[in-house]
Amino acid sequence: MRGRVFNLAMGLTHATEAIAAILLVAIILMNVAQVFFRYVLVDPLSWSEETMRYSTTWMVMLAGSAALFRGEHMVISLFTSVRSPLFRRLVHLSVLTCIAGFCLLLIWEGFPAAINNMRQVSPATRIPMTIPYMAIPVGASLMLVKVLCLMILPEDALQREEIEENRP
Repeated sequence: MRGRVFNLAMGLTHATEAIAAILLVAIILMNVAQVFFRYVLVDPLSWSEETMRYSTTWMVMLAGSAALFRGEHMVISLFTSVRSPLFRRLVHLSVLTCIAGFCLLLIWEGFPAAINNMRQVSPATRIPMTIPYMAIPVGASLMLVKVLCLMILPEDALQREEIEENRP
C-alpha cells in the first residue's frame, strides 16, 4: 500500500511541477512581450499584467504542493536532532496535522469564494474571476492529498527513493 501511496504522490508532484514550469515559461514570455510592446512598439498589451498575476497565483499554489511533498519548504528544525524516533515521528505528524488543518481551512473558505465570484469578470481578459480564485482551493486540495500521503509514508521515503534512483 505504501508503494501505491508513494507512486500517487510522486505522480501528482511531477504533474504539478510540469504545469508550474509551463506557467513559469508563459509568465516569462508574457513579460518579455509586454516589455517589447510597451517600449519598442509603444503600444502596451492590455491583458499581459493581469494574466501574469493570475498565472503566478496558479504557479505558486501548484509548485507549493510539490515543494511540500519534497520537504523543500522552510522548516524550524528544533526537534530533528532528538534521538528518540518516536518523538521525532510525533513532532512530524503534529506538524503535518497543522498543515492539513490549514489546507482544510483554505478549501473550506476558498471554494465558496471562487463560486461567489463566478459572475464577476476580470477587467482586461474578461475571464470569470472563478478561474483565478480556484487556484487557492485547488492548490490546498493538492497539498492536503500530499500531507495525507506524508502521514502514511515513513519520513525517509523520499530520501530512500532518491538514493535508489542514483544507484548505478
